[in-house]
Amino acid sequence: MTEQQFEEYIKTHRATVFRLAYSMTKNREDADDITQESFVRLYLTSERFDSTDNVKAWLIRVTINLCKDLLRSFAHKHRTELCCDIPCESDSEQSLLEYVRQLSPDDSAVIYLFYYEGYSVIEIARLRHTTSAAVRTRLTRARKKLREMLTKEGES
Repeated sequence: MTEQQFEEYIKTHRATVFRLAYSMTKNREDADDITQESFVRLYLTSERFDSTDNVKAWLIRVTINLCKDLLRSFAHKHRTELCCDIPCESDSEQSLLEYVRQLSPDDSAVIYLFYYEGYSVIEIARLRHTTSAAVRTRLTRARKKLREMLTKEGES
């Protein structure tokens, strides 16, 4: 891959990779680190890509794996968060992201890929190395959890 191609991949896919990493880690700094590591791995890979969609799918898979590795790590499990700063364009988006942020990393990743990136259930299953039934179940449960949180907030 040429330098120009690599720079184009960064411009095209950086926001997607960051938002996915952020939805799973719920931390801006970790999401930045994972985004950077994902693109380093892209630069170092010897894999050939047929299209930019293949690159995007590859980056999403790498990002998911890096997030899972981080979330399983001892250092991550034994740290304390100092603050929370979510990148949003509007107050309503900020409010919704606060609720999505409360979901498990797997639930928030599936919600992000389905609603923000527009992937189908089958495509998400392929990216996450699981079945489409498992993705549908996770989406249903995540939606239910969000609905319950929003209902509870409306009652308060």
